[in-house]
Amino acid sequence: MLFNKSFPYSTSITNNVKIAAILSFAVVFILIFLQPFGANNFNHPYKDLYFIGYGIISFIVYLSLYFLSRYYYSNFKRWRWSEEFVFCFLYVSIAIIISFFYTELSINKRSNFINFDFFIKWFRFIFLGFGIILSIVSFFLRNYYGKIIESVEKTDLSYNRKVLLKSSLKKESFLVVLAKVIYVKSEDNYVNIYYEEDQEIKKKVMRNTLSSVFGQLESMIRVHRSYIINPSYISSLEGNAQNGKVRLDNIEEVIPVSKTYFDEVKSHTN
Repeated sequence: MLFNKSFPYSTSITNNVKIAAILSFAVVFILIFLQPFGANNFNHPYKDLYFIGYGIISFIVYLSLYFLSRYYYSNFKRWRWSEEFVFCFLYVSIAIIISFFYTELSINKRSNFINFDFFIKWFRFIFLGFGIILSIVSFFLRNYYGKIIESVEKTDLSYNRKVLLKSSLKKESFLVVLAKVIYVKSEDNYVNIYYEEDQEIKKKVMRNTLSSVFGQLESMIRVHRSYIINPSYISSLEGNAQNGKVRLDNIEEVIPVSKTYFDEVKSHTN
């Protein structure tokens, strides 16, 4: 399904500030120059400043959700279309909710209009007339910047970036090019790390848990309770969610795929 496919997520603070600024500018531009929702009937000496307030709300809400989503991404190491849909919906919805109180309390100064029935009508009117458009613009901007970062990260990981893997034994560590780690297999209290070096497949055994290594290898995805793999090495996915198996480039071992992770692996094969 589309919702289970990976979405290009950008962790870049700079890019997300740009997105927040573009969306906020779009909000202010529409309100000042197009004046929808009867804004042209609103007469006030500080009218434009009030409209800028909506842009500030949009900016703050977007960045707040970005930092929350970044925390989620760093923990689960995934961002699918379903997460992106929820992000855009929450961004627009929360911005509209805050704007409602801003409108009635700061601009119209009608505290008596703060009631559930009026709020629902107001929310529905703004969401259908403006929120959907803002959601679509947000989606395309995040997709655009996400793909840029994804492309840059792939280049960086392939040629430059290294990671120092730490063992549960304090004195033991292992420096490896992140993109060259093919897969990691857990066996008892040890992990077998298979990586590519000088066009050869090598193996490093470390005393550690798979979860700990997974937390140190951000490019990997989990496919089984005993395996994590580098999705860029996927050659093919066989079977179905009940009996899935994945093959990796230049690796003889066929790796099992648990039902829980089958859709995630499949999203990297399309």
